[in-house]
Amino acid sequence: MSLNRKADLDRITEILSYLKSQVELSNPSNFTDINIYAESFYRDFLNIVFGYNLINVNILEPNSAAIDLGDVGSKVAIQVTSTSDISKAKKTVKSFNDKNLHEKYDSLIILNIAMKKKHKKQLIGEETKYQFDVSSGVWDISDLIKVIGDKSAEEISKVRTFLEGQVTFENSASLPKEIKTFQALIALLSDEDHPGVGVGFIEEPDPKGKIEDRFSDHTQYLKNEFKELYTEYGDVLSDVFENEDLGQVRLRRLRLHLKKHSDQILTDCAGDAKKALENLVQNFEGRLVAERVEFDSSAIRFFLISELIKCNVFPNKEVVNV
Repeated sequence: MSLNRKADLDRITEILSYLKSQVELSNPSNFTDINIYAESFYRDFLNIVFGYNLINVNILEPNSAAIDLGDVGSKVAIQVTSTSDISKAKKTVKSFNDKNLHEKYDSLIILNIAMKKKHKKQLIGEETKYQFDVSSGVWDISDLIKVIGDKSAEEISKVRTFLEGQVTFENSASLPKEIKTFQALIALLSDEDHPGVGVGFIEEPDPKGKIEDRFSDHTQYLKNEFKELYTEYGDVLSDVFENEDLGQVRLRRLRLHLKKHSDQILTDCAGDAKKALENLVQNFEGRLVAERVEFDSSAIRFFLISELIKCNVFPNKEVVNV
């Protein structure tokens, strides 16, 4: 990935995540104003990303219960919402069918400008009209970022230019620090040269042997830490890894560096995983301070615990028979 392409994707992720955070932090009484603004913003944004010719249907039909945006040529209809409840999707699809919009549009998309939820129910609607697939039809910011990441460098640059022209950060402190933290950690670990790292470490992951056997004294602590942090950071870290497009060489370098560095700290802590984890978090906090990165300490902790489970932190060692 070229440096310009990566910089553009990082900036796009930052801006879209900022918009998402503003929706999540807003008072419910302001949701109406936010959604009205979002309809026009995402109309123009999606037209650039997908080449659609969406129009704001609410201008022609105020307070339409079914859709907000429509492109008759591409036969795509979009509902823009900040509500993730399944009841919202059911109401939208019912109205879509009641108004026979399936005759005009082949595809319905529900764009959640906050964060979508996973629902057990997969299909909503009527077989004789339109059935909505919840698993593929509900999008959020992370889905848009994945699509943009697959675009050409020129297209990505165009998206960045649009976003920077439309979005003004009211307060830099409001930027999502967890994304900056993950990006900085990945860059720090994967861009360095580490000769000889990984020697004596088992390549095949063995999380059961790691968590439940080797660190049996801290098993519940580590599991609880992971579960508590996953809700907030799990999807974010997955998206960052996907958008970084590391490649096998940089990914291997990242893992090998983590193995060597964390193993040394674990040794210094006499095998005390809990103490070593605290020291490792503090170590990376210091390194990010040196890099002048505004970071989220809990994000660092989640990153390290998730890599611990993958056996890239405090690696299992081979037993050498002499």
